[in-house]
Amino acid sequence: MNREQINPGIIKKLKKGVSYKIIQSQDNYSVDTKSTTDTASTASILNITLPTFRLPDAAGKLLPDFLMNFFLRTSLQSFNRFSRKFLAGTDCFVFESCEGIALIDKIKKRFPGAKIVYRPSDPMVYGGVPERVKKLERIMLFAADLVLLVNEEGLSAYRKELPEFDCRVSYKILSNGIDIESYKKSYPVPDILRRNNTILYVGAWGVEWELLFRAADATPDFNYIVVCPNYPPKQIKKKSLQYKNLLYVPGIPPAEVPAWITNCSVVMVPYETGFYEDRPLGITAKYYQAMAAGKPIVAYHDTPKLAESGVCVTYSYDDFIAAVKVAAAEHTKNYSFNLEGREWKAITERFLDEIAAL
Repeated sequence: MNREQINPGIIKKLKKGVSYKIIQSQDNYSVDTKSTTDTASTASILNITLPTFRLPDAAGKLLPDFLMNFFLRTSLQSFNRFSRKFLAGTDCFVFESCEGIALIDKIKKRFPGAKIVYRPSDPMVYGGVPERVKKLERIMLFAADLVLLVNEEGLSAYRKELPEFDCRVSYKILSNGIDIESYKKSYPVPDILRRNNTILYVGAWGVEWELLFRAADATPDFNYIVVCPNYPPKQIKKKSLQYKNLLYVPGIPPAEVPAWITNCSVVMVPYETGFYEDRPLGITAKYYQAMAAGKPIVAYHDTPKLAESGVCVTYSYDDFIAAVKVAAAEHTKNYSFNLEGREWKAITERFLDEIAAL
């Protein structure tokens, strides 16, 4: 399915669990990214997965919802055995916006005293999400002791989808954050960026490849670089190889993102046409990164609200290409968007305070 999340090698590795030691200093935390099997340490983060028989969404056209959800929840490994081994002693579960929310009933049954926090940075209420998954999210929203929304757009989307949201869901708004200072530093230039006029996208959502083909043709002196863990279809990948000034990178370690953002000429966000129309994402962290680095930004089919902060948002191929030319000549740019309060350390401290308050 061209998705890194179902890479067999990753699944095999995460079935066993990867533990990261937490190093605490006087005023900060850091994580030793060298993996270890020492899961007994109280100062560690464990990254573990329970592989299930989840079927592609397309199978939902043939199978009823209850069967799709059955396969989504069912694994070769007993959930009780899994939870005894890896989740024992957990008194708070934090869910992201993903299909793992299907396990909420099992977790509440297994850990009746544990608190449940739902953090939907990508609310699953937009058109492309199957209705059965939306129903699973409703169960999650009503079951959670606390829902931490990312922005007002997410709140509005839930209120529109669920008229009873305000009276049935305990929620607060807590913005996404970034390590702002890391985007104000200087770094060695990554090899791929050792070119002139580098137009860079770093993100997990798919891009409008036909737009980039047109842009690469129209501006041969510009280099368009897409960093995304969702692999393009084979025919797109094959076509992209015909362009010397269009490069695809399957992904980079999160720690390297500041070096890429700060060393490009322009940050682009070329979402697929119509992307923003029913997705309540608002102004996301990728824009915070570029703003903190003072990089010109050119977006395609994202929220018009970006324009209020000085981001160039375009809605046609020609306008995007023209805007990239202007942005490449700017080199740097200041934005009116207020990044105060979105520093990663402040966000994580408030996040932990909210959990402690439960």
